[in-house]
Amino acid sequence: MNEPSLIARDALAHRRIALSVSESADLSALGLSERHCRMVVAETARAVFLGGGTIVYGGHLEKTGYTQILLDEIQRFRDRTASLEIVLAEPVVRHTPKERLEQVVQRLGEFGKLTRIDRAGNPIPLRNIEQIPDTADDSAAFTAMRTYVAEHTDARIVVGGKLQGYAGQEPGTIEEARLSVVAGAELFVAGGYGGAAALLVTAMLGEKPSWMPEHFPVHSENAEVQHALSQFRSEWDKRPISIQRPNSQVLSATHRPADIAAVLSRALAHRSDRVKN
Repeated sequence: MNEPSLIARDALAHRRIALSVSESADLSALGLSERHCRMVVAETARAVFLGGGTIVYGGHLEKTGYTQILLDEIQRFRDRTASLEIVLAEPVVRHTPKERLEQVVQRLGEFGKLTRIDRAGNPIPLRNIEQIPDTADDSAAFTAMRTYVAEHTDARIVVGGKLQGYAGQEPGTIEEARLSVVAGAELFVAGGYGGAAALLVTAMLGEKPSWMPEHFPVHSENAEVQHALSQFRSEWDKRPISIQRPNSQVLSATHRPADIAAVLSRALAHRSDRVKN
């Protein structure tokens, strides 16, 4: 992968960018694989870290997951203001060995942190992990974690996203995008990997892009999915016209990891310059 040198050093200092990425059921139809999603995570994280920004990721700590990629990338930027925050929902914490939690805390060290959120939206101290109750319905806990991330970031990048077999009351990627809109964060959606992101692009543009084939993405006609999309669209339409437009047609359609990272970092840096001035 190419190391992007697209923006000035520390151009993204104090910017906190939420990362929503997961494989979609459309990858094979697009000639892609889960490996491409992993490349997006690495390229995007590298671009943000090069600019001195912070990546905030709500996920899990499995060693084969995206968290591991982020942990590997942040190690390379210790001399910058870059940072990484991993946020875990209560059910994830409950099913993660305490030794693994402590291992990640130690690895993050001084350039990141591990945040554990209970179903009320409050951080859980590591010493209280064993006191978490086991409950049948974890939907509220995932929403609490996603709300925390949305309220503690000022931008979000969305790639892929499950429309079937998701954790929570609605597709997590759509919920995360909606919560970020409600929180007033900038939203960047890469629809080229299909899934929830492709639906979000359609909602943001107000029409289905010409590159999307019929019945795309798969599982999009599911009633729960359509309800979640309707809720997102309602919040999106409330935003000022100047903010509503997607930041780039390239970002909405491309499946090239380098393009996604380039568009995202340049747009965020441009926004940072406008705020400073």
